Amino acid sequence: MRRQTLTLAAALPLVIGGASIAQPAGLSYPRAGVVCDSVGKVCYDSYGPSIGITSDVYGKKAANHLSKNLSPSNNRDFRLSTGQACSVAKRTCWNDGWAERVVAPGLTKQLFGSNLRPGQAQVARDTGLCSLSRSGQRVYDGPCLLKQVRQGGQNRYEVQLQNGNNYAFQQIGGQFQIRDRFGGTWPVTFIDHGNTGIFRFGDYKLVATQENSNRNTNGNRDAAVGNALGNLLNALFQ
Repeated sequence: MRRQTLTLAAALPLVIGGASIAQPAGLSYPRAGVVCDSVGKVCYDSYGPSIGITSDVYGKKAANHLSKNLSPSNNRDFRLSTGQACSVAKRTCWNDGWAERVVAPGLTKQLFGSNLRPGQAQVARDTGLCSLSRSGQRVYDGPCLLKQVRQGGQNRYEVQLQNGNNYAFQQIGGQFQIRDRFGGTWPVTFIDHGNTGIFRFGDYKLVATQENSNRNTNGNRDAAVGNALGNLLNALFQ
């Protein structure tokens, strides 16, 4: 395997329409945009190896093994047990591995789709549960809407809290940033834990979890506090 890292795509799978695609021996396609390798017990989506999907298909043990063996680099390209290789940056898979001479059309379509124009944005939406804190103090805990936009090899994650506050995290190169209403930018640390994404910026921490990940929560018990303090935060970040 060449390089492996995580993304929130595990939480927000992109849907690709069209007819079913033949699955090479040892590989399975549990849903559009996902390929699972039964030999290595790893699942991949259009952003590389996915801990969340691997856990769903092969269980927690396989997911933990993947997590321990992921490279900290930004390279998400990967090679399957069939010898086929896929480049996330080039959105293409090849039957001859990294020689990159023979394209694997079925595998490429399954992972990346075939109906997108060059440069066209891919958009995924989902509901979730979010927790926002500042300097360790919880200011919101409740429902949220999650949106992921990918275009030109870069991601943008948008989180809308039920109290109306919105946060957009834009990927610039290998880093993420958030822009305040004055036009300034703040660096963002993004950590992916399968179905959960953690964003840290300034003294804020935003945790977004896909709703069907069975995360335990007390719902919007802090919604009143969130509405009061969150409005102050939204005045700066929006």
